[in-house]
Amino acid sequence: MALFIDGVEHVTAATAAEKLETTLPRILMLLKSQNLKGVQLDSDWFVTSESLACAKTHGVDMKVAKGCASYCKSSGCGCK
Repeated sequence: MALFIDGVEHVTAATAAEKLETTLPRILMLLKSQNLKGVQLDSDWFVTSESLACAKTHGVDMKVAKGCASYCKSSGCGCK
């Protein structure tokens, strides 16, 4: 289930882990390193749907610096 925070669609970190077929600790590490975009509300983390889609396209290794921050905007990969 999606949640809108400041007008931006987010999913829970647990949902992101399921969709990326990885673990919750790995998602939290990617959030802390800013390779996934998200926010922490109280004790819960949420990942932007856009960042999740980008990670699904490029993989959870996130070899592109800072996720898809500049790479996707300059290429035709389809991420926004």
